[in-house]
Amino acid sequence: SSSTNLRGRLYNFLHAQVSPGAVTFDYFINFLIVGTGITFCIDTLGVSSVALGALMDIFELLAVLVFTAEYAAKLYSCNEDPKFANGTTGILIYISSFLPMVDLLSVLPYWIEVILVGSIAVQSNLVKALRLLRILRFEKYTHAFSSFDDILWRNKDILAVTAFTAILLWVFFGAFLYLTERDNPDEEMASNYSTVPNAMWITLLNLSGEAPLCQYSHSGKVAVGILGVFATAIFGIPIGVLGAGFEEILDEEQEDNTEELRGATQSQSPVSIAATRIEEECYKLTEGIGSAVARTFEGTIFFLIFAGVTIGIIQTVEGHKDDLSEIEALIVFLFTLEYVLRFIGAGANPEFMLESRDAIRSRVRYVFSFYSIIDLLSFVPFYLALALPGSVIDDYDEYLRMCRILRLVKLDKYIPSITLIDDVVRLKFNALRVALFASLSLWILFAALIYVFESSDTFNDIDPVPAYGCTEYCTMSDRFQNFFDSMVYTGIHLTGDFPITEYTWPSRFIQFLIVIAAVGVVSIPSALIATGFVEIVQSKMKTKNARGQGSTGEAAPGLAGDDWYEVAYRQLEGVEPPPSKWGPQVDKYQVMMNEFLNGKEDESGNVQYTTLASVSRAFIFTIIILNIVAVLLESIPTIDRLVGNEKGNLFDVFECLSVMVFAAEYASRLFCAPKNREALYSSAVYATTFFGIVDFLSTAPWFIEQALLASGVVQPGDETAMIFRIFRIFRILQLEDFFVAFSKLDNVFRASKDILKATGLMAVIIWVGCAALFFIFEENNPNWRQCDDSVPISTSNDTIPGCYDFKSTAECNEFYPGLCEQKVFTNMPNTLYLTAVFLGGEWGVVDFTWPGRLVCLFLCVCGIGL
Repeated sequence: SSSTNLRGRLYNFLHAQVSPGAVTFDYFINFLIVGTGITFCIDTLGVSSVALGALMDIFELLAVLVFTAEYAAKLYSCNEDPKFANGTTGILIYISSFLPMVDLLSVLPYWIEVILVGSIAVQSNLVKALRLLRILRFEKYTHAFSSFDDILWRNKDILAVTAFTAILLWVFFGAFLYLTERDNPDEEMASNYSTVPNAMWITLLNLSGEAPLCQYSHSGKVAVGILGVFATAIFGIPIGVLGAGFEEILDEEQEDNTEELRGATQSQSPVSIAATRIEEECYKLTEGIGSAVARTFEGTIFFLIFAGVTIGIIQTVEGHKDDLSEIEALIVFLFTLEYVLRFIGAGANPEFMLESRDAIRSRVRYVFSFYSIIDLLSFVPFYLALALPGSVIDDYDEYLRMCRILRLVKLDKYIPSITLIDDVVRLKFNALRVALFASLSLWILFAALIYVFESSDTFNDIDPVPAYGCTEYCTMSDRFQNFFDSMVYTGIHLTGDFPITEYTWPSRFIQFLIVIAAVGVVSIPSALIATGFVEIVQSKMKTKNARGQGSTGEAAPGLAGDDWYEVAYRQLEGVEPPPSKWGPQVDKYQVMMNEFLNGKEDESGNVQYTTLASVSRAFIFTIIILNIVAVLLESIPTIDRLVGNEKGNLFDVFECLSVMVFAAEYASRLFCAPKNREALYSSAVYATTFFGIVDFLSTAPWFIEQALLASGVVQPGDETAMIFRIFRIFRILQLEDFFVAFSKLDNVFRASKDILKATGLMAVIIWVGCAALFFIFEENNPNWRQCDDSVPISTSNDTIPGCYDFKSTAECNEFYPGLCEQKVFTNMPNTLYLTAVFLGGEWGVVDFTWPGRLVCLFLCVCGIGL
């Protein structure tokens, strides 16, 4: 723009940023944005210092003055931009643009309150929270949110249809469940469905895939079942479209750093030629290189790592602290031996050898390497406990034992997984930068708004949270005491889980926005990391396989995931079945039975059945379905009592007839298998395939049950007999004859084995590692403690302390024997179970200590995705 007038100079300085000092001013604005965000977070902690409070008010006033002046100057000079050059119309278009709207909303509420209150010291939490809108100004560097209009425009048709359908489902099921559950005898259920708006809130969570309540009436169970099977999928389409559209735009606009894929294919350097013979042998032995002994040693270390971790987990269970201690000592000794061998072999390890031969320096580099420190942490605490009995080591023995879990990370050396994450981040850096900005912005803004509405929520009651300072009559305000508390719970909700539902209506509206828009967007960084991880592993495996196939680099013929069966099946193409040793008449019957059961291929390759065969298949299909229904109905006490448990009742007769049908079919398939290419022309092969095993399991339990009943080993109606009856539910797998599904899973696993090994190891490391941290941090969290009614809740009398006054549950039980109980995180098996639930995206408990909250946030941000 022309710089001869004030408007032109302002445009060049603020919009085009080509004037001297423009970039510096932009950095200053960014500093103020970050600074006001920090002051908001500090303010929610309840600053007791009057001087600090006054200083933050002054800083906020300064920032608002600068932001207001900047906005006015930008508004004044926007007509210099050709897009907004049309006078007043151009100004209105500029005002309604995304970033100018953010600028206006970040300052206007402040001035409105200042005018109404007559003081620059803003008191409203809502106005304070709106300060955080300023972080959206960083949009100009990433263009993350400006992509949403493109997403909406591209998908407007499907969004219009599915959004309308989703709203209809929401309203209909909300109203229906209000009618069925408002008089539910369960007090909590009736309260949550006391009005249609309340019912729609819970129905919204149901439609998002959550089921926070379960004590429904029969009609309600049917409705929620339909919600889970059908309506949730439809309701999820608009959410999925927004998330997938955002990811698609990222793929188009943000290129991956493919140098990382080329770097991932580099092979490891050979053994150092300057190493001595003993160094070389130790190196090869510990790395599993060259000989069967070395591979056996490597496999033994694998086994010992898992054995040591398992023993450590078992020893956290009360009363089992010293179990398997002899085996533990042996494992520690072998780990020590391995460490010594690695220390010696460091002189031949190219990772630690320097260009100039220096054995001492190479070993020093090894000692301070990542894997060496992991090794030391896995066995040094054991020796310290032996050398210093009764010392401070014993006081923390339980936690030091957890160090051996770090040994799992050592497996990454053999199956790279955790160490690939930095490659993944570099590969997907451009897209991650944009996605993380969008996710973090939504997270911060929603957390601030929920804090505003819930910090004063003294209506919704919750269980005691003594770790947060409330021992009785606690409310949601005790959970949301500051912005950082809100960040934790909002982070959990952004993973799609809603363990907390007792929100005020403004917060419920925020949760609605989280369900509709934010969950899909926030999941994108995890999806990008997962995709990048797969690409890196595939690149490594492709190079490894190419080296294994020789210079041609050609793969063996076939499809990914093929094993011996697929290879043998292809080899039989065009091969006639062998003649039966029982003669041509048996051959004829086998061919007829095979065509009856398995059909006959026509010239186009389609399988055709005779009319009688089609009727037979329909009959078998019906019998399978009826068997499944019978198992379900028999488990309902009222129906079971109506039919009766006497021998020869309706269920027993139907079961007997069904088994005869299934047994006849199984025998027929075994008979004709020598003429069935799917069975490789072998009855033995058929009996060991997925179909053969399923057919066998559909009948064998009944015959076993009858034999046990006849011999008197099992009595009718007892628990053992019921196990055999429930076993019939596995007949659902016989539907595989009609719909191919499970029989292809083995191919999928084999085709994905390299990726599954790497991701599986990383999943185990994250699972066990996070469980160990949760156990350490949450074992004595008073929020999970429950005491007998005779124990006071909390007292100020040191001689008679209350339930929540003890540092640990063990101390509580010492003072009140057997009257104190820790509900969760009591030992590693219990913690592993809970952590597995967390990694599945479900949060059964959420009121962690702050160290536990950090682990929780790690899982929310990337642990679940990884």
